[in-house]
Amino acid sequence: MKKILLIGYYGYGNLGDELMRKSIKEFLIKENFEILELLPKSEKHDNSFKRFNFFSIIKALIKSDIVICGGGGILQDKTSLKSFLYYYFVFELSAFLGKPLIFFGNSFGPFKRYLSRKLFRNLLKNKKLYIFARDEISYNYVKRCNVKSYLGTDPAINFLKNVEIKPKKNGQVVIIPRKFKSYVPILLNLANQGFSEIVFVPFSPEDIPLAKKMSNFSVKGLKLSYISQIENAIEYIQQSEMVISERFHGSLIASYFGVPFVSIKDEKFRRFFHKYIKNYEGYAKDIVEASYKISIIKDYKIEVKEKMERDMEEMYEKFKKLVHNLT
Repeated sequence: MKKILLIGYYGYGNLGDELMRKSIKEFLIKENFEILELLPKSEKHDNSFKRFNFFSIIKALIKSDIVICGGGGILQDKTSLKSFLYYYFVFELSAFLGKPLIFFGNSFGPFKRYLSRKLFRNLLKNKKLYIFARDEISYNYVKRCNVKSYLGTDPAINFLKNVEIKPKKNGQVVIIPRKFKSYVPILLNLANQGFSEIVFVPFSPEDIPLAKKMSNFSVKGLKLSYISQIENAIEYIQQSEMVISERFHGSLIASYFGVPFVSIKDEKFRRFFHKYIKNYEGYAKDIVEASYKISIIKDYKIEVKEKMERDMEEMYEKFKKLVHNLT
């Protein structure tokens, strides 16, 4: 059985990354591939390797037939130069060992540093690199350096299509916090707009204390609560009447299920969603602008599910042919 090494920001409990991981793994297992992974801690099976151990990384690369970077925006230096250099190092090692490399459903950039841009362009010259870009800007950038590039979508959609649809809860709004420490302007405007129940939904273990803290605010007319079980986030999102999100996949899940959303300070999602609704007005740079956007988008009808699923099916079909051809 051929082996594929799957690499991403996996094993940290971030819902978006774990959805992509699960979607890609399930697809490849159905295609009769054995999956190897780099994880923060080795899991209790022979196919996980320590991502921060040089010899473990080498072992995983040697055992694999193909290396796949499974979705997300990990190739950028805005969040962390150290993280970018880590992934660059692993991908260069895979090239040195002659392994085919696939970027599947990734966005690229922004790059703030000249060194990062130079290293990334060098990476794109790998003759065994194949790219499925998640958004048009990323695609237009990489195709100039690598002709084996395709425009795709987000891999997690393959998981969402199997989620059971549940009825809406009148007056419920989901807020997905990350960095902003106060949502008071948003809460006040939600109360003014007639919403009654606000649920703070974390997407990562590190967000749980913030969600809990936010739920302790007192706003007249609003019932505030939070959830601590991250795996329940999708259910709450699809049942809500509006989503306000600081996370990429929070906005993606909302849009997929037709829930109006405000995406706060997330240029990656704006780039991604542009091909589905070009002039969507639910983007905000901060909490104050987000509170203003509530009345603008609360009755907006989002109908992108079928288009997302078509894009997903086309991408996975090309992916299927590619991985079988490479092995």
